[in-house]
Amino acid sequence: MKTIFRIIVPIILIAVFVVLNIIDKVNWKATDYLSFGMIVLTYFYVVFTWEMLQRIETQNYLEKRPYIIADFYKERQVLKIYVENIGKTPAKNVKVKLQPDIVTFQSKSLNQTLFENPIQFFPPGKKVETAINSMNTFFKEEENRNFQIKILYEDVATNKEFSEVIDIDLDHLAQENDIITKTTHDLVKSIDKLTKEIKRT
Repeated sequence: MKTIFRIIVPIILIAVFVVLNIIDKVNWKATDYLSFGMIVLTYFYVVFTWEMLQRIETQNYLEKRPYIIADFYKERQVLKIYVENIGKTPAKNVKVKLQPDIVTFQSKSLNQTLFENPIQFFPPGKKVETAINSMNTFFKEEENRNFQIKILYEDVATNKEFSEVIDIDLDHLAQENDIITKTTHDLVKSIDKLTKEIKRT
């Protein structure tokens, strides 16, 4: 409720009360004063209740709305970027733009490939990601480490539009050190290699 409506009604009531007292057209009794006071208090109670319900409704919507985020991360010394819906409802018409643009190890622009076309439907939990380059190569070739990701999308249920602007500094990734661990894939490759060596002998 707008502030002007919260204020104007009590002012009108008080003005009417004052005018009636000045012109002495009404013989006020103690119960009349009490009734007038109750009217004013009831009005403020109604306003308070209405605003409380509005806050609860807004809070419920914020908890259920789609929420699209994007970020960089590294996996086994490979720099990657992802876009994910961490909200509880689907989004639609998701548009992502990276400033400045990044050229991947395949010599392709992210804005002209992964982010070129809007994603028409983006359900909760969906994640779109791609590899950019090896950490060493990226930070050797890329002097600028500050990026801005702009995300525009709509709520499927209400068609309400949202805009997220995420500023990211990749310096912290450049300074992180990894402990290289072997995965199941590495183990399989080692066994295959050992098998081939055994067959040769």
